[in-house]
Amino acid sequence: MNTFGKIILLLVSLLIPIMLLYGYSNQVSVSVVRDTIEAGNKNRLAFFMSQMEMMIDQLTKYSVTASRDYSIKEYLEGRSEDSRVVQMQRRNRIVEMLNMQIATSAWNNQIILYVLDSKEILSTDYSVQYDEAYIRNPQWKLWSHRSAVTFGITQTFFSRIKESDIPNLLVEVRFTDDNLRNMLNLLKQGGEHEPFLYHAGMEPIISYTANRTLIDRIAERLDRTELSPHGGSMTVGLQDGTYIVNYIRSESLGWFLVDIVPLQSVFAPIVTSRNLFYASICLLMALAVLVTLLLYRNVQRPIRMLIQGVQRIKDGQYSARLKRQPNNEFDFLFGSFNEMARQIGDLIEKVYKETLRSKEATLKQLQSQINPHFLYNCLFYIKNMSNLGDKDAVSAMALNLGEYYRYSTRLEKPTASLAEEMKLIENYLTIQTMRMQRFHYEIDIPEPMLSLDIPRLLVQPLVENAIVHGVENSARFGLITITGMQEDEVRWIVVEDNGPGLSMEQIAELQRKVVSPQDEETGFGLWNTHQRLVHKYGGRSGLIFGRSESGGLRVELVWEERQDTP
Repeated sequence: MNTFGKIILLLVSLLIPIMLLYGYSNQVSVSVVRDTIEAGNKNRLAFFMSQMEMMIDQLTKYSVTASRDYSIKEYLEGRSEDSRVVQMQRRNRIVEMLNMQIATSAWNNQIILYVLDSKEILSTDYSVQYDEAYIRNPQWKLWSHRSAVTFGITQTFFSRIKESDIPNLLVEVRFTDDNLRNMLNLLKQGGEHEPFLYHAGMEPIISYTANRTLIDRIAERLDRTELSPHGGSMTVGLQDGTYIVNYIRSESLGWFLVDIVPLQSVFAPIVTSRNLFYASICLLMALAVLVTLLLYRNVQRPIRMLIQGVQRIKDGQYSARLKRQPNNEFDFLFGSFNEMARQIGDLIEKVYKETLRSKEATLKQLQSQINPHFLYNCLFYIKNMSNLGDKDAVSAMALNLGEYYRYSTRLEKPTASLAEEMKLIENYLTIQTMRMQRFHYEIDIPEPMLSLDIPRLLVQPLVENAIVHGVENSARFGLITITGMQEDEVRWIVVEDNGPGLSMEQIAELQRKVVSPQDEETGFGLWNTHQRLVHKYGGRSGLIFGRSESGGLRVELVWEERQDTP
């Protein structure tokens, strides 16, 4: 990812969140407007439905009140006793009472009384006839929509038949569809709404100014949809646009009051704002492309030349130079790069050679610090044996010591095979067993490891530490074990003793000392061995201290022979 790519990515990263945020904001605005419209429509429909339910309930109460009038009871009880003239007068009073009840209602309605035993009809509508099958039909006990011919004119209306408190008397109340159409006209005023009453399988009741084509198409969709009795809303897409359809159910009639609202008129300002925003974004993107091309020509191309020059130097081509570009801000940088390349070519060889010499000197200095430590211990032992007159021990010590120094003074190369190191360890342990005669040692090195090359005198300080601080400080018979292990690129040589050992705090302190800079309190042997491992192998190489299962000290000599190990 170069600078030019990063600039492009930055521009895209700036534009994408803006577009996403605007898209989200636009969707939120549309959602809020939609929710507001739906909430407003639901409130309007709920208010309209409450008015309609109130009028229907009022008509039902009027019919019950009319059926309980004293004149009706008087008329029914006097049919067999009073004269026909009296009965006719009473019948006229009933009709006048019904007319008064009808006149008090805001809706055009009719109240019809059916006398079952005499099959009479008491009503202000003289066109109504007594129909036994119609009266006895149980479905007419609920509000139902039907049509009838009155004086040669077909009318559609809602009707309901209810039993009266007076025996043998039924009451029917009717109101025409014109009442509902008038209310739908009032509901439609002041907006682009299209309200209507809907019932599956029946002709919808619409206002006088309704768009019949649109209502029929919406009604077809509603016929294929299961409407919730608790009301709801839905979005319907037609060829001429998208509409929000809200509906609510009438508990009395069982019909749905449906309201249609076109979305185009509602969202027109939001759509205009969205189009202006996207046009602005396109203009900004065009300007961004022009700026990017300018940056590519004046910045990216010189940077690419610098990168190519650095890569050539990285590959060892220290004679690489850049062609200067006059009248360009990178001209000074190119000159500085050429001067830097020349100086690197002069210094790299000096620094590299100096590093090699320093590393070799460090290795020789660490190795030279180990040899006197071992020599002092051997000479001290020979002195003791001479004082005791043990010539065989002195001879054996001298022989083993001679073999040791013959091995350690060969400086033609700083490394030796692990087999040669183990031979040196056996010489050393033989000398110590001759001196102490109270410990036993075991060496278990896998055959494949014996051919490995390691630095000289690397294991001897660990064995010497096990004898001096382990076996000599213990009253019981000593045991020293030397074990070799390897796994992938990691090798271990573990030296354990059964001496008194160290506490966990002392082990932690010893581990800290071998990794810290050397001071007067730090011994040469273990510290030098650890530093030689780290210096030569790096990685996980070094000394690791722990508790032995036999109670003494456990020292792990670990080195990692990687492919890049010098």
